[in-house]
Amino acid sequence: MIGMQDAAWGLLDGMNDAGLAVSLTFGGRFVHGPGFAVLVVLRYLLETCTTVDEAVGRLKSLPVAIPQNVTLVDPERAVTVFVGPDISLTEAPDACAANHQHMPVPDEQERFSRTQERLSAVRAAGADVAAMLKPPLYQFAYDEGLGTVYTARYRPSEGRVTYYWPGEAWDQSFGDFAPGSRTVTLGQAG
Repeated sequence: MIGMQDAAWGLLDGMNDAGLAVSLTFGGRFVHGPGFAVLVVLRYLLETCTTVDEAVGRLKSLPVAIPQNVTLVDPERAVTVFVGPDISLTEAPDACAANHQHMPVPDEQERFSRTQERLSAVRAAGADVAAMLKPPLYQFAYDEGLGTVYTARYRPSEGRVTYYWPGEAWDQSFGDFAPGSRTVTLGQAG
């Protein structure tokens, strides 16, 4: 598995050698309940599932402690699902996510996060990585907890991923994996 590790053994996103890729986006609601940390759930999905359908099936039976949007991609299908302690797994209208799960987004949340604006921008950008590295998609509001850490472009059918920061990219693949780390100064345009 290739992925961005967080909290010792959880994953922010990743891909397995079967061609399944997963990523998460905070669901935008401050609700807490019993369940697993989604970082552990993503790792579990990559360790035990080979397809989007299999992973969605597993997610239906796993309680998640806070609202999260999980995007799953394999060579045949891409889907975003909403999960949380107070909702059943719900499939999003498309395989795109920002920091909300329900419409309409409360005015205060939209002013703070610009989540609907960013969802429209990500839909318009498609696979254009350059657009992902500019506002409104690339956020610099680190002091408010809204800063972008990186952008990842997974190509599960090729077993490849590229991580992007303004001015820097890091390619990895199952065929040519190079363990390592990067030091990136956040909050600065490339």
